[in-house]
Amino acid sequence: MDKLFQLLVFCAIVGIGIYFTFPYNLSNADLYATLKSIGITLVLTVGGVMIGICVGFFLAFLRMLHIKIINFFIDEYIDIMRGTPIVIQLLIFAYVIFATLSDNFIAALVALGLNSSAYIAEIVRSGIQSIDKGQMDAGRAMGLSYTTTMKEIIMPQAIKNILPSLANEFIVLFKETSVVGYISVNDITLQSKTLQAIVYNPTPMIFAAIIYYALVKIFSWFVKLLEWKLHKND
Repeated sequence: MDKLFQLLVFCAIVGIGIYFTFPYNLSNADLYATLKSIGITLVLTVGGVMIGICVGFFLAFLRMLHIKIINFFIDEYIDIMRGTPIVIQLLIFAYVIFATLSDNFIAALVALGLNSSAYIAEIVRSGIQSIDKGQMDAGRAMGLSYTTTMKEIIMPQAIKNILPSLANEFIVLFKETSVVGYISVNDITLQSKTLQAIVYNPTPMIFAAIIYYALVKIFSWFVKLLEWKLHKND
């Protein structure tokens, strides 16, 4: 009953919000650009998370080897990515590293992914360390290699522990895509600013906020479903 009520409230908020804020007097070109901007935001989010997960897990595994020189460079990388604003990182990737590219989409994707990887690396590290060290020793005592022990014994348990944090990072990254307009990537936020200049009122910005809210809510439901499936046999 509670879930049904939540669904009805969600549908009401989104439906009423879109009805009153959607800019109905758009040309076909503006409507297409709006739909495309939503797609760009989703692609940046999914692509950024995939890059973040791949790089983040790799860095976390390297740190678990406890090689001082490698850990030093990984720590510096994480500190740089977490210690500098994402906007500055976007500008560096767009106008320094990928300056030869005419489209800044790749720069935005890589910048978001690498920024996310620093946070994911810490999330994964804490998840691995939350597992009792005796399980690693038991796996090695059975003749399993370090990599096999991590893959078959440690990581399945760690993933259950870190899933809520990973989901939160996904949502944070989704909202952080709103800054890619600084390098002229036409996401939902930049498109809403363009529409605001066309219709001369703030409703496009509110419309963008509703789109963000709706997608975050849907993401959250999928994560809760995944958590339930992972924990149903516990």
